[in-house]
Amino acid sequence: MSERMTLSINAERCTGCNTCMLVCSFVNEKVFNYERSRIRVWREDDKGIFIPLTCEQCEDAPCILICPTKALYKDNAGKVLRDQGRCIGCNQCMLACPIGAISRFDGLWRKCDLCESIGGSPYCVANCTAEALRYIPASVVVKEKTEKAAQRLLQASERGRENE
Repeated sequence: MSERMTLSINAERCTGCNTCMLVCSFVNEKVFNYERSRIRVWREDDKGIFIPLTCEQCEDAPCILICPTKALYKDNAGKVLRDQGRCIGCNQCMLACPIGAISRFDGLWRKCDLCESIGGSPYCVANCTAEALRYIPASVVVKEKTEKAAQRLLQASERGRENE
């Protein structure tokens, strides 16, 4: 069994170009339309803050837990997917998602499936020129987060010694 892959987002690298949104809407909907994208960029232009947001394929996904018809499920690779035939359109999944990664536009349900439905790896990653988006093994993400946490602890410890 191959290692689980995950979409890693580094908001510090995002330039707010919105290419990810346009690529996503085009490969999934055949139209360039931000509202039809499965990834969104939260923006604070005056501060230069841009944060790509998309389904994080949560371990204990609230959208799956709340779905009354069990239309949402995880596949063997850990991707949160939807069985369209079971979905009744109640929108409980949209309300349960803590980052608003599930949307409706023109009555159609949209959520990132890491380009599973179109047979590829995430096109947003392939087209992110700032390299703010990466599709990497989950173990690499855990390692990077652990290293960052250790660096923050070390820096805090060093600041504490300087203040003594």
